[in-house]
Amino acid sequence: MLPVLPPYADETTVSWGARVARFHTGMTCADFLKMVEIKQAHIMDLNVKTVERLSKFTGVPETQILGGGPQKAGERLLAYKGETFNARFMTRTYTTYCPACLIDDAAAEANGDRVGRLSWMFSTVRVCPRHGILLTRRKNLGYYERFQDMNLVAPEDDFLRKQGAEAERRRVSPLQAYVEDRFSGASGPAWLDNQGIDQASKACEMLGICRLMGADVDLRTPTLAEWDEAGAIGYAAASQGPVGIYSILDEITAPVKARNCWGGPQLVLGRIFKWLQYNKSHTDPGPILDCVREYIVDTMPVDPETVLFGHAIEHRKRHSVPTLAEYSGIHVKTINRAVAVTGLLANVDLEVIDVWRTFDATAGEALADRINRSLPIKSAPEYLNCNRTQAQMLVKCGILKQVAPGLGLHGGVLTQVPLDEIDSFLEAFRSSGRPVTSASKGMMNVIDASEIARETAADIVRMVLDGRLSKVELLNESLRFRSVLVDPDEVYAVANASEDHHGCSVAETARRLGVSTVGVTHLRTKLDETGRPFLQVTEVINARGSVRLRFAVEEIQRFLDIHVSLKDLAKREGVSTKAMSKRLSDRGIEPIMDRVLLRSKVFRRADL
Repeated sequence: MLPVLPPYADETTVSWGARVARFHTGMTCADFLKMVEIKQAHIMDLNVKTVERLSKFTGVPETQILGGGPQKAGERLLAYKGETFNARFMTRTYTTYCPACLIDDAAAEANGDRVGRLSWMFSTVRVCPRHGILLTRRKNLGYYERFQDMNLVAPEDDFLRKQGAEAERRRVSPLQAYVEDRFSGASGPAWLDNQGIDQASKACEMLGICRLMGADVDLRTPTLAEWDEAGAIGYAAASQGPVGIYSILDEITAPVKARNCWGGPQLVLGRIFKWLQYNKSHTDPGPILDCVREYIVDTMPVDPETVLFGHAIEHRKRHSVPTLAEYSGIHVKTINRAVAVTGLLANVDLEVIDVWRTFDATAGEALADRINRSLPIKSAPEYLNCNRTQAQMLVKCGILKQVAPGLGLHGGVLTQVPLDEIDSFLEAFRSSGRPVTSASKGMMNVIDASEIARETAADIVRMVLDGRLSKVELLNESLRFRSVLVDPDEVYAVANASEDHHGCSVAETARRLGVSTVGVTHLRTKLDETGRPFLQVTEVINARGSVRLRFAVEEIQRFLDIHVSLKDLAKREGVSTKAMSKRLSDRGIEPIMDRVLLRSKVFRRADL
């Protein structure tokens, strides 16, 4: 058939066939195909033998004809330009066109033919890039309209002009641009490129429409413009991969979660969940399925063995307050308080049980087990084999940690002490020492030693745990707390050592300065010429709450660098203290305080 009439770029095979038929025979495409005995379905599906015949009598190469549409690639699968996709990705049950393009075609073509564009038939294409208007898309009037000859399925020119004038102005969405670019061989975001083009598009649209119109949107109600906007929203998220998808799923679920009414993943994810869980179309949704499943498992309390999108969940990753309460048998309000005070959840309203907020399941179950395997403080003495005062002191000073530390001794279940904590303490308490069958001379249990050494049992326990006592003996472990023996003399010596990591005692400081212990009190309470105490002190509080005063070695040396005693001055000058005192008095040099206060005369070196 001459002259050869090739198809335009992006022209459908049906549109090209209609132009060829009118140009060479004056017939409609349908009548022409009957004449040459070609079925309409074969030209729509680009049947191999049909393409061969069309190529022979039109003179157009087969490859060029094949560019006018997709070919069958399996059960409900089509292939086009290297992409394989589900047949639903094409809108063959709809008539789609740009009214402005069809008016332009009629003016440009010799026979006034209209050109059907293949791109219009893809579900994600909703905007004409040439005219910047929303396409017109309507349901086919019948099966016969699947044969999309625009000369027959589109309205008259006057109505087309009206549609074009009234069409909504829009820019091509990022999703539409992605699909068009991908058919052209261009690469896009990796997460989208690593799946079918139809899967990527569907994922974007479902995420976007649920974000735009709510999780329970009726998919029959959105307009073409709303689907176009949804595609843009979903593409912005999915192009970032799982991170972006998790973020938009958070936004989708937030409104329902705010109502604080439990209903499982289906309640908050709505259409997305139903699409993936029930899959009525029996099509593979692609990577979005695993991504949403992982999101659910990572953010919601999903029971083990729950079948989620065809896959049984093996392990629980998250608990909510209600699910942990059910798992442990502990009252839900106790669990709510426990996760708040232990930091498993931040900003917890103790009066409201939030059914959607979740925390790590392993940490939550460990907390519940600690609560279930714990003793009230009043029961700890019997387990430890000590008196109630000693047990309370061990708890108060943090040697025995409560389920929720910091609540004091009267905070209910959470103030109890886990058995594992007590057992670990006893193991550490007995970890050093010499096993004996009976106490050596002078050795006694911590409770008795505390009375003699005048130190609290808790402070002696710390000495044992810190390895500060060289004499430690161990009786049979059945005695538990009383099985550890210490020497009260060594305890007293260690507690009152002249210098420890806190500094020197009052007595030792007085000795080093050459003043009385009362004098040390005056030095720490009275101010020098700069307005600061003569001696800076550190207060050390023992387990009983008693305050001990300690003076840093550096602080004592600072005082000695600035001051000197009368005794040291006389010794340096080789005179008696009486003669040295008269000499200083004659020069008008006065001590820093009255001798009666310090039991010694002390002078500023700067005044000498």
